[in-house]
Amino acid sequence: MAEPVQIALYADLSCPFAFVTAFRLRRLRDEYRGRIAIMHKSLALEYVNREPTPKKVLDNELPLLALEEPDLPYQPWHRPASEWPVTFWPAFEAVKCAERQGLDKADDLAWAIRVAFFRDSACVSMRHVLIDLAEQAGLDLDRFVADFDAGVGKAQVIEEAREGWERLRVPGSPTFVLPSGKQYSGLGLPEIDLDVERHHRVSGMTPAPCRGEECLDLYRRMFDEALQSS
Repeated sequence: MAEPVQIALYADLSCPFAFVTAFRLRRLRDEYRGRIAIMHKSLALEYVNREPTPKKVLDNELPLLALEEPDLPYQPWHRPASEWPVTFWPAFEAVKCAERQGLDKADDLAWAIRVAFFRDSACVSMRHVLIDLAEQAGLDLDRFVADFDAGVGKAQVIEEAREGWERLRVPGSPTFVLPSGKQYSGLGLPEIDLDVERHHRVSGMTPAPCRGEECLDLYRRMFDEALQSS
């Protein structure tokens, strides 16, 4: 049996656009199981912005993006502001530790982290939170904890951010990179303009080029392109 074609997804775990993308990928997971495998690449926005993702950015973007996918597991942040994650580097490291147990395991943990953050308002900077999520995702917990505490993913997440931003020069999160090197950025997503000087309020929006199942068809065409060229 042929190995699945691997497609790299350069994305930030705190990026709401990547959250919508991950949601759509989960819907297609069984359809392409054994044929397509997603490699989660740590495109940390912190690497270029030198700050955590501002809460006000997500407060303005997420309600609009939730309209694109009504079943998206999202709720506005409902914990004290002091519990807002100050960094996502540990979460990226956790996904790399999960990847050592398989790409599917990394996908499961990356999704669990996003749901915990975007729906449950969990502080996913915290070690105990990430360990709980790894257990929920079905990882070998002893192995995960040993790898996480040893920092085995630290250098990798930094290198992936450097590769995405500096070598591949991806336009942003999320960006798919096919084995051919072809990039698809913001696939099936709207464009939202924020006014930095006005507390990141929405100043403009370009609608998504698709709705509902049409958006999944964009992913299918990308997947089929990767399969045909491999």
